[in-house]
Amino acid sequence: MKKAILLGALFVAGVVSAFPFRTSCGKVVQVSQTIANNMSMDQLANYLGDVNGEQCPGSGAVVVHIYYH
Repeated sequence: MKKAILLGALFVAGVVSAFPFRTSCGKVVQVSQTIANNMSMDQLANYLGDVNGEQCPGSGAVVVHIYYH
């Protein structure tokens, strides 16, 4: 429950400055750019894995590639 509240707050706060993340089940969620800028690549991969697990129950929480430029 705590994770769902945290993710909900982050999504609402991140709408102004966000990037799209496509989950393994095809949903696209907006991720706060501010959150991403303050994380290492490993931390970001873990965070996106958690987002994937929340949005796509049963599909796992693995992030294969992060493309950035």
